[in-house]
Amino acid sequence: MLLWFIIGVVFLVIEILTFGLISIWFALGAFLTMIFYEASLENQFYIFVGASLLFLVLIRKLALKHFKGNSKELNRIKGKVVKIEKIEVRGSNNFYTVYLDGKIWEGISKSNFSVGDEAIVEKIVGNKLVLSKKY
Repeated sequence: MLLWFIIGVVFLVIEILTFGLISIWFALGAFLTMIFYEASLENQFYIFVGASLLFLVLIRKLALKHFKGNSKELNRIKGKVVKIEKIEVRGSNNFYTVYLDGKIWEGISKSNFSVGDEAIVEKIVGNKLVLSKKY
């Protein structure tokens, strides 16, 4: 039972760090598997895999619809001018911290920016703003 709790917590931490509905299904599956602590480890594994897949199939579509928001909100953000507040380099990619409507966003771009530069929001991909140069 402790094993499945630890696995569930690890997947929750991964989910919190990625913000992409990537591992929440496995966390839910692990927590559900805790109920079957008297079953063999092999059967617990099958329950974990089956429950995770079931959560993925049943909940993912609803969750994506909820998090995607409505197109009016996305259209309102498109074309907004934002100021680059911070740059974080991860591997070979730059991630830009910007503020939009009082919220902190992470931006990505094919262009390179410096702190203080202004950029235009092209679209939203996942939970990141796609930025382009302001001319």
